[in-house]
This record gives sequence, structure tokens and C-alpha cells, in this order.
Amino acid sequence: MRVFLFVAVITAFVVLFGLLALILLKLLNRPWYDRRWVRRAAWLLPLVGGAAVPLWALGEYYRADWLALPMAVVSAVMFVMEIALMISLPVSGALHFLQWLLDRPAVRRAGTASTDTVRRDVLRGAAAAVPFAALSLSAGGVVRSFGETLVERRVMRVTGLPSSLEGIRLLHLSDLHLRHYVNLEDLEEILAAAAEFRPDLVCLIGDVADDLTQLPDALSLVAQLRPRLGVAATLGNHEYFRGIETVRRIFDRSPVPLLIDDELRFTEGTATLSVVGIDDPRGMRAGDAAFFNRALAAALPENEADFTLLLSHRPDAFPYAARRGIPLTLAGHTHGGQVGFM
Repeated sequence: MRVFLFVAVITAFVVLFGLLALILLKLLNRPWYDRRWVRRAAWLLPLVGGAAVPLWALGEYYRADWLALPMAVVSAVMFVMEIALMISLPVSGALHFLQWLLDRPAVRRAGTASTDTVRRDVLRGAAAAVPFAALSLSAGGVVRSFGETLVERRVMRVTGLPSSLEGIRLLHLSDLHLRHYVNLEDLEEILAAAAEFRPDLVCLIGDVADDLTQLPDALSLVAQLRPRLGVAATLGNHEYFRGIETVRRIFDRSPVPLLIDDELRFTEGTATLSVVGIDDPRGMRAGDAAFFNRALAAALPENEADFTLLLSHRPDAFPYAARRGIPLTLAGHTHGGQVGFM
């Protein structure tokens, strides 16, 4: 029932946004709407998008990759194009309205539109360029989402860092969501790129695999990097969605330690490094403050280390960690700021 409601809501969003784009086209850009091919193309957005989402869900449910992958792409393209049109069509409509205002005095005097064809062509061209640019950029964004994943180097400057820990290299991996669209081959490419940075510690911070059959091999691939200090992992909400008992059994048989309100401790020169991983609350509710405070209280060791690194799937842990004096927290979950619905 929950899956059905989810699919119904997403389908409703896609259809609604497609219809809104159609209304904006009709009300604000009537000369375009009166062209039959433009009108028919606009109707394709809600119709094709509304059909693609349920077909995508069916493909996922029955693990039919031949159906799920193309319908996922079509759904994404339709939705992104709808958003692009909802943003750009009012701008085009404003340019059409400006042209009408400028032509109005000439129409009153002579009964015909203004003879300033240059101005008219400029406004018409600008009005057409806005949605064209928006659609092109949107389509380009969808295409780039299937491109190579970049491994970026970021220097973190932390106050009070022990000299023995200066220059330590952390590989932060989160939200891989291994299944159809990101798979083990993609992970191999990411790890090959990351290996050039020679990480000392690999931090695997939840939502590793939506297809749990890929999780054992994923953990083996990560371990094969053989970082000097090892690998530390923590849970995300999708580990619970896919079956937490199965996930824990897979981790137990793997070379990767899973930290659930627990720590790993390392000695670097004269300094001790505590790597702490906390559980995930699964759903965000009003009582989450109690959850994070309870998780941190259980995870943090009684004998303080010289430096503590917290691994939390959700960045919601940041303020609670800061209040406890934890200088660095690594998190994921938001996919780098990706905007999502439901």
C-alpha cells in the first residue's frame, strides 16, 4: 500500500506540473499555443510522464531492467522539462506582453502593428530563446547525470588538530545506491580514481546498495583499496528499507567493520584517533533530537581520544556533534544538495 501511494503521488506531481506548463503556455504565450505541433508537444509532457512513472515502478517491482531503466530516464526527462518550462514560460510571456505594450500606440494610431521590425524580432527571439535555453540545459543535466563520477580532493582545516594527524587522507563514500543506474563497474571506476590519492582511511557512510546482492562484492572492492588504517562503515536509511538483518549478516561476513553507535580507535604517532559511527533514525520526526543525543551518548567512548571523527549518514547530526566538541563529522543522505520530492 505504501509503495502504491508513493507511485501515485509521484505520478500526480508529474501530471500536475505538465498541466501547469501547458496552462502557462496557453495563457502567457498564446501565439505559440495556437501552433498545432507546439500544442501537441506540450500535451506529451503530462501524458508521457504520467504513463512513464507507473511503468518505471512496475519495472523496479518485477526487477525488469529492460523496462525500469528507460522509463526512469523518460520520467526524469519529462519532469525536468516541466520544471524548466514552468520557470521559463512566464519570462517569455513577459516579453510577449512587453512587445504588445510597445505595439499598442501604433495600433491605436494606424490600426496596424508597429513597423519597428528590428525591435519586434529581438523581443520574439528573446522570448523563444528563454525556454529553448532552459530545455537545453535541463536535457544536458539529465545526460550528465549518467556520466563519470568525479572524485574530488578537499582540504579540511580543523582547529586543534594534533600534529601527528596532519595530512591524513580520508576517502568519503556515501549514497552509492548500487542497483540499476550505479553498479559494481561504476564503483570500480570510482575506487580506481580514488586510489591515486592514496587514502589512509575509507569512510563508507550509508545507503551503499539498494540491490543487496551487490553489497558483498561492493564491500570487497572497497576493502581491496587496502588503506593504511582500514575501512569504517555506518548505516543509512536504505539499509533499513532493504532489510537490516540481511545487511548486518553481509557486513559480518565482510572485511569491513560496521559501526552502529560504536567506535574504532587508531594510534598515529603520539595521537589517538577515534572513528565513531552512529545509527540512522530511518524517518525524520520531531523526536530526532532525542535520537541523536542518545546515539552519541552510546557511541562516544568514556576515555576521550585526541581527535574524534564522527560518521553519520544524515547531516542532522552536525549540531549535536558540535555541542559535544566533535571537530569533524562526515555525512551524506542529501546527495550533495539534490532536490527531491517525497
